[in-house]
Amino acid sequence: MTYSALDVAARIARGDSTAIDELEVCLARIRRHNGDVNAVVTLDEAGARAAARAADALRAAGGPLPPLLGVPMTVKDAFETAGLRTTASHPPLAQHVPATDATVVARLKAAGAVLVGKTNLPELASAPQCWSPLFGPTRNPWDLRLTPGGSSGGSAAAVAMGFSYIDPGSDIGGSIRIPAACCGVAGLKATENRIPRTGHIPHLPGGRRSVRHLLSFGALAPSVADLQTALAVLAGPDGLDVEVPRVPFQPAPSPGRPLRIAWWDGFGGLPLCRRTRAALARTVAALEAAGCVVEQRCPEGFDVLKAWQAYGWIAGTEIGLGMPGLARRLIAVMGRFVTRDQPIAHAFVQGLTLDAQRYSRALNTRDRMVRTLERFLDSWDTWLCPVACTVAYPQTELVWWRRPPDIEVDAAPWPFVEAAIGMVTPFSLTGSPVVVLPAGVEDGLPVGFQFVGRRWQDEALLATCADIERVLGARPVPPRALTTGRWT
Repeated sequence: MTYSALDVAARIARGDSTAIDELEVCLARIRRHNGDVNAVVTLDEAGARAAARAADALRAAGGPLPPLLGVPMTVKDAFETAGLRTTASHPPLAQHVPATDATVVARLKAAGAVLVGKTNLPELASAPQCWSPLFGPTRNPWDLRLTPGGSSGGSAAAVAMGFSYIDPGSDIGGSIRIPAACCGVAGLKATENRIPRTGHIPHLPGGRRSVRHLLSFGALAPSVADLQTALAVLAGPDGLDVEVPRVPFQPAPSPGRPLRIAWWDGFGGLPLCRRTRAALARTVAALEAAGCVVEQRCPEGFDVLKAWQAYGWIAGTEIGLGMPGLARRLIAVMGRFVTRDQPIAHAFVQGLTLDAQRYSRALNTRDRMVRTLERFLDSWDTWLCPVACTVAYPQTELVWWRRPPDIEVDAAPWPFVEAAIGMVTPFSLTGSPVVVLPAGVEDGLPVGFQFVGRRWQDEALLATCADIERVLGARPVPPRALTTGRWT
């Protein structure tokens, strides 16, 4: 069994270890491996040691302890951190040092976590891989030639390597889910608006907010139990993000009966690579052997092509509203060359025209998709789906004026955007909570799957996924990570 955030917190609470000792293990891993992986782009050793010493002093004083006392954490560089550089990999923010913490950072600190440093992402969290114009690429810990996914690629790589045990993430098009699957860690995309976005970039510091839908927050960590603790810490209104309702965190018990799990792999004709197919068959068989009711099902009327179109229209409109007018028009002009074999990209470019009628149609499609999925999940504990067409693939720098290279799925080329995010965007559209769990390693690379739940029922989904995790087993650890520090 590998270490988790709660394992570390329990060791410290019992006095079997200290926060400073646990921090030094993570720092040793960073010193040895970060030069290759490039997950941590801003390291705060002095601040981390001061926080770890304060955690040890709190433990020595006796009394109640916060749930993550002394647990080393990293933070995606899209979240503002007081007194510590926050760039969002955006060159104009290269020297941006915020005065306050983002809400998720403040809450994790209050829960006792020790901030070690900031993790890499593509510019303004805008791609499903992790190539920064400021810091270069983060590399997949399992194979340095491949992407760790994005945009929370540095976060997932850091957790996979044991540089930290928890990292908050943001997800508008798979930015938590894709890296979790590529790197073999657990990830939670909470229900849209369950966790405040205060202090997240984009929007730019001091700028107006334009994105009102699709964006969710959560965390990456080694285990479902860690994600349950993260949700308890992170969820709820902060008095600043007015769209976060007062939905109290309510721990959910295990269903206490055989789970009912629907599964599906038919997303608009997208293929699955042989590794993902093999892992899916193995996962379904393992769940059936454990006594679960597992059936291949899709909600009646859940039209993926319409979901892609609505997602692209909403994303193009709302992201476009936050862009300079000239940049938006230039991309829209270049977008005339986006062909209809790229339905998500084509719809996004259409959204940049800021057509109010089209935007309204997309929001109404979203409403219908939410109702359809929620009715379906009345009969199932979760819906199991692939995260992407393929496991981690070769990374390349993406530029807006050039069509991205196709992604090869078992040597067959598929349009980049659709192959990378076509299986995650329907659940960005519906704002559903989704947990990604690692499902083992196929030919040297991890495979992860999405488990979709009902909106605002994140706790029940996590309880279900805790049962599933026990069937699938502990997360895999990259072989290179095992060379530094204790793991058992």
